[in-house]
Amino acid sequence: MYEFRNDYNSVGHPKVVERLMDQVHTVYPGYGFDQASDRAKEMIQEKIKRDVQINFVPSGTSANILSLTATLKPYEGVVAAESGHIVNDEAGALEAVGHKVVFVESQDGKIKPQALEDYLAQEHDFFNILPKIVYISNSTELGTVYRKAELERIYKACQDHGVYLYIDGARMGSALMSPACDYSLEDLAGLCDIFTIGGTKNGALFGEAVVFCNKDLGENFHYYLKQHGVLTAKGFLMGLQYQALFTDDLYFENAKIANSMAMKLAEGVKDLGLDFAYPAESNQIFVSLPAGLLDKLAQTVTFEDFGPLEGDRECVRFVTTYHTKEEEVQGLLESLRSLVG
Repeated sequence: MYEFRNDYNSVGHPKVVERLMDQVHTVYPGYGFDQASDRAKEMIQEKIKRDVQINFVPSGTSANILSLTATLKPYEGVVAAESGHIVNDEAGALEAVGHKVVFVESQDGKIKPQALEDYLAQEHDFFNILPKIVYISNSTELGTVYRKAELERIYKACQDHGVYLYIDGARMGSALMSPACDYSLEDLAGLCDIFTIGGTKNGALFGEAVVFCNKDLGENFHYYLKQHGVLTAKGFLMGLQYQALFTDDLYFENAKIANSMAMKLAEGVKDLGLDFAYPAESNQIFVSLPAGLLDKLAQTVTFEDFGPLEGDRECVRFVTTYHTKEEEVQGLLESLRSLVG
């Protein structure tokens, strides 16, 4: 069976596991106030080259919901693309804590800057929520990657209207290492107020780093984490993992491997004459397949069915990781070839 369902299907990168095992007899203080977490934050900050605040949280959903809501008043809401992760993949967590999500026009998973500008320029009276944070993900839920000019325009629109920009970076490694990306982690810190550096989908056992570029927004954030049950007692476990990920650029090398396997897959899909449902720009590849082939394909390959397309076709997602092998990609392509001729 060839595994292409997601990028969090293994324990963790061996170097991350080794770092944890090296410290198995070391005693640390609790709740992330420890030398391992401090060193991991220093290593990340050295890459960002900017004075930021960094907090570690155990999951992508906790990173999103707590980062978004920590600064919101009850009548304030979040602006997102309709395909956004907080919209479709977090069981209504944002709404459950009392904040509405509104949509602006998007394309291929990315908010259109002009649509955002137009929406924020409207008069927002007291009959509706007041937009306060714009949420985007990079790479997006559809595998696409924002260009620097798009981020600059989106952030300027936010700043012009007193709105914050939050970037969900659950797959930030893949975005930054994408051929479509024209900026660095350092650049990113000047293009938003808060972003995350996802570890769970790029070699960590678990954990996300929340980066407050606007440090005022992160004031006393650890109180908020504790109140909501995610200030992890053994926070040093995330610190140790991020130390490993930011040693010798392992974080970026993992993403490079995942992306290179995805590009090989995309080349093979193109050679088979199949159409892409969305541009192939990161480690998520979306392919349009005849609906009748999915059950047969599932006999040899794991994947996600993203729903119907026009003409009795289905959108199928294949995801590569740092441990995807070229022979696995070839095996997937052979399975597709046997079905489409």
